[in-house]
Amino acid sequence: MNHEQAKETVDEIFNSIRTATSNEHIDELISGELYKNKMDSEAYPYLHFSLTPSEIQELINSRLINSDGNITPNISERDDLNPLTKLLYSVLWKNGDLKKIKHIVQGIQQIDEPTSDKEDGLVFYQFGKFLTKTGQPIIDQHVLRAFAIYRTTDLHEVEQLRWKGTLNKKDRPLIEDYKNWLKSNELTAELRSEHEYSYHIDQLLFALGKTIKTSKRTRGNSR
Repeated sequence: MNHEQAKETVDEIFNSIRTATSNEHIDELISGELYKNKMDSEAYPYLHFSLTPSEIQELINSRLINSDGNITPNISERDDLNPLTKLLYSVLWKNGDLKKIKHIVQGIQQIDEPTSDKEDGLVFYQFGKFLTKTGQPIIDQHVLRAFAIYRTTDLHEVEQLRWKGTLNKKDRPLIEDYKNWLKSNELTAELRSEHEYSYHIDQLLFALGKTIKTSKRTRGNSR
């Protein structure tokens, strides 16, 4: 699709979101091309549990993580770890993801804090906030791509946004804007009263943002 069509697609979906009155209505919008790009429910099944600041403090007290949110360096030397903990730690180690934990921990601990001072790890930081199950959205590059295109009328900016990838500190205002939009009167009161409605919107915008994404290599031929 060209940039005009991408903008039209985004606007159509957001207009439908603004009139939706239930999570079911949001889920029904994930159809056609969007359905092909929806989040894989087997790779990312719904998370039923939550994590609270007090639980994080318990981990700190148990010396499983440090006060800065990192996993204790010598944790593998402990003999009180259960098999599941050892297995999950091994996966983090193998994927080089041990340093990402601190961003999730900080998000949980700073649930009421904005992202305005966060320098890096924005996606994991916001994911930590989501894990508290207090109504915070998940947020990733695809979600924000769709939201940013909805907010602009400049087709040149649409072109730039369509291939935008990893989030960085320049995206902090956009993240806060998206979070405020989720709580605004642009959405119906009925939808905002639904349990975890922001999660369903996240799922929809993930599929939308992924559907309209282009690569830098092909952007010049998108019109």
